[in-house]
Amino acid sequence: MKRTILALAGVVAVATPVAAAPPQSPRPRPPARTPSAPPSAPSNPGQASFDLGVWTVHASSLDANFKNGDFSTPNKVVMTREGGDVSADRANGNYKRQVLYLNGHVVMHDSQGNVESMAGGGPPHAPSPSTLTADKAQIDGTAKVYKAIGNVHYVQSDTVVNADSGTLNDTDHTLLLEGAVHITQGSRSMNAQRVLYNTETGSAHAQGDVTMQFPSPVHRTLATPRPLHIPKNGITQPVSSSPP
Repeated sequence: MKRTILALAGVVAVATPVAAAPPQSPRPRPPARTPSAPPSAPSNPGQASFDLGVWTVHASSLDANFKNGDFSTPNKVVMTREGGDVSADRANGNYKRQVLYLNGHVVMHDSQGNVESMAGGGPPHAPSPSTLTADKAQIDGTAKVYKAIGNVHYVQSDTVVNADSGTLNDTDHTLLLEGAVHITQGSRSMNAQRVLYNTETGSAHAQGDVTMQFPSPVHRTLATPRPLHIPKNGITQPVSSSPP
């Protein structure tokens, strides 16, 4: 989860638009050459593509104000980079203040995600693909604060996290989960109203109707049956059929 959200910080870090050059007087056309597609031509003719840091943003339209830094994509936006992608119904923000808002069906995929054990009782997991979904996401690149809001659902390996909201503060190295928090990791689970997790130390503080489940193995063994020795006597001896 941390790697997925942290990578989004590069989205607004270098999003300064370039002012259009003034029109120039017509020049003589050069000799005709064999046409070739420009390297930045989008694969979809009806879609615009542009780079923002490590991300390539794909959108059907983009509105920007070069004076105050506001920008928005009124339709679906998809951001891709090596090892991950993010999609949302629309996005808006301000590149000067390094703020980005993703709205509607936010989905974040990270093929190299990493998550530590938040349910307790186990070591950190090795990096593996992760997916985070939410209704909204907010990124403050200056403060290094990243927040997912509404129906937050995170899945990585055998770890599943559900909460109303999740806020990652990369300066304090904390992850705050709030509202109907439910964490499962393998056979372990935790429920609480609020969980504050330190991404460096792995320690967690939960409060509000906290319940935890740590199943322990139960070794059930059956006693090995021993031979039953019955002494021979008048009762156990067989009855002879011959007369005495």
